Amino acid sequence: MVKVFLIGVVFYTLIGRFAYAEKNPLQWLAQMDLAYHNNNFSLSITHLQRNRVQSFLFEHGIVDSKQVVYIKSLTGPISYSYRIDNLVTYIDPEVQPYSVHANTIAVPSPSFFINKQAAIEKNYNISLAGKGRVAGRVTQLVRLKAKDKNRFNYVLWLDLETALLLRYDSFDLQNNLIEQMQVIQAQWLPLASNKLTELVSANIPSLKMAPAGDVVTRWKFNWLPQDYQIIATDSHRLLTTTQPVDYLMLSDGLSEVSVYIARAGEVSFPERLITQGGTAVARHRQGSVDITVVGKIPLDTATKIARSITLK
Repeated sequence: MVKVFLIGVVFYTLIGRFAYAEKNPLQWLAQMDLAYHNNNFSLSITHLQRNRVQSFLFEHGIVDSKQVVYIKSLTGPISYSYRIDNLVTYIDPEVQPYSVHANTIAVPSPSFFINKQAAIEKNYNISLAGKGRVAGRVTQLVRLKAKDKNRFNYVLWLDLETALLLRYDSFDLQNNLIEQMQVIQAQWLPLASNKLTELVSANIPSLKMAPAGDVVTRWKFNWLPQDYQIIATDSHRLLTTTQPVDYLMLSDGLSEVSVYIARAGEVSFPERLITQGGTAVARHRQGSVDITVVGKIPLDTATKIARSITLK
C-alpha cells in the first residue's frame, strides 16, 4: 500500500513538472497577471540600483471586489502609497498628499509588468530562460529582449507554483545590470490584511493630475519611439521659483517617461547627463524654453525625444 502511494506521489510530481515545462512564455505572462489580481499576499522587497538600495513592504488584496495595494518604504523618510482600483494616493512628508488616476503605483514592485502583455509582445522578443530560486521558492525565468534600441531588456523570475513575479532584472544596451527588484520574503494570505481593509474607507486626497488636455495643444512631438504616446499632462508652478512648468507623461504601455517644459533660465546646463540606476535625464534648450526628459530609457532615446519637441 505504501509502495502504491509513493508511486502515485512520484507520478503526480512528474506530471506537475511536465505541465510547468509545457507552458510557453506568453502563457507564463498571462498566469502572472492572474496570480497578481486574484491573490492576497504580503511581500518584503529590496530594490537595487547603482550605488543605491531601498526596501519596501508590499501588500495586495481584494476588498469588497476592489483591488487594493499598499506600499510602504522601509528605508529613508517614512512614506507610503496605496491604490484602490484605478486611484493611487501618495503620502510623503515633503509634499502635500495627492491622488492620481493610475493602474499601478510608480515604485518597483511585482505590479510593474501587470496588464502589459500586449505592449510586451509587440515590442519584445520573449523566451524562457531556465529555472532559479527567489525567497526560497523555485522560479521560471522569462527573458524580454527589446526589438529596438529605444528600450531596456528584462529578465523576469516567476514563482513556479503561482507565477507571481518575485524578481526582475533590467539591463542596458550593453547588457549591464542597472536595476533589480527582488522579493526576499513572501506570504500568501487567505484574506486581505486589516491594513488594506482600512484603506478602502479612508479619505482620498484630491486628484492632482488630469488626463491629457490643454497642455497637449501647445506642444508637438516630431519623433517618439514606437508606441509611445501622451497619457497625462499637468501645468503648475514650481514651489521654489513659482516658474510655470508644463508636464507631459509618455508611455509605451510598459515604461513611462516624464517631460518638463519651462521658460529658459539664465544658466545653461549640459544636454546629456550621466544616468543613475537606468534613469536617463536629457535636457535641451530650444529658443526661450528648457526641455527636460526623464525616464528609464536609453540616454540617446531621451535626448532624441527632448530635441523633437516644438511649440505648435
